[in-house]
Amino acid sequence: MAEEFASDPAQPSTPAGADEGGAFLSSPGLMRPLSRLAALGVLLALLLYYPVGAWRADVIDDDLAFTAAAQPAQSRALAVAAALLHREVDQHGWIPSQPFFMPSALLSAMPNYQLGMAAAIARFTTAFHDHAAAFGGADADLTRAVALIHYPPDLWMIDPAAPWGTVPSSDKQFRNAAWELEAYNRSLATGATRYGRGPETLRALVRSIAWELDSAAALLDEGGQGHPARAFWQAKGRAYADYLLLVSLGRDYDALLRQRGLEGRWRDMTASLAAAARLHPLLVLSGSEDGLLLPNHPAALGFHLLRAESRLGDLAGALS
Repeated sequence: MAEEFASDPAQPSTPAGADEGGAFLSSPGLMRPLSRLAALGVLLALLLYYPVGAWRADVIDDDLAFTAAAQPAQSRALAVAAALLHREVDQHGWIPSQPFFMPSALLSAMPNYQLGMAAAIARFTTAFHDHAAAFGGADADLTRAVALIHYPPDLWMIDPAAPWGTVPSSDKQFRNAAWELEAYNRSLATGATRYGRGPETLRALVRSIAWELDSAAALLDEGGQGHPARAFWQAKGRAYADYLLLVSLGRDYDALLRQRGLEGRWRDMTASLAAAARLHPLLVLSGSEDGLLLPNHPAALGFHLLRAESRLGDLAGALS
């Protein structure tokens, strides 16, 4: 009987803890370090996700040489407005509508800068539409563009007022607005519609931008008490968009400005606005206006805005 239970020396014995195939079973002692390493890896990924993602998404594009091509019959100013919307939505990404789980939701300067640009474009396109309509030059494309650019700028696909339903996102509507502006410009190129090229049209557009700059300066004054950085970047965004629009508008009405002898005054005005749009501090400081060490960036920006507004008012008077 003992021989029946004796092990065969030719057959290797099965090690303890192994299955029939010879593979070792995972022991709890080995699993615990692996699970800790995996948890540490996930934690590190989460810690890097927001700061690194926000750093990569942060773009304050204030290229003063930015322009857009347009044919002589078209509006270069509207072409620039459409190109600006495309650049911010499709190239840089529209940050004000980003949800909380996106790294760019941590940003403050860039979304406020984009909000300022959108506000300036909205006011300009509205003024352009209203004056073109008075001359019979506002078609359905331009009307839709104005409605789309006034869409709330901070909506993702879910509206907080209706959390169980979906809505068009802000970036989608602004992209559509750019397409409508481009469609309107194509109709200008074919002669299907026209807009006023006289001094009264330019005067109306100049006054609308002057009001926009006044609003930006008021924003700095109001925001200086609570959120100076937020107010600074919104006002800078308005100044930058208005600068590009005015440079393009000067090209649209180049013959009229030369006829009135206003080219030099137009250059001085745009130079004042360029000084405002060029301000780009690493950190927005709001020190005392007569302080020795700390600058006051909102005050400096407000000075350039009001000087440009004053020169725009003089130009509007010269165009009467």
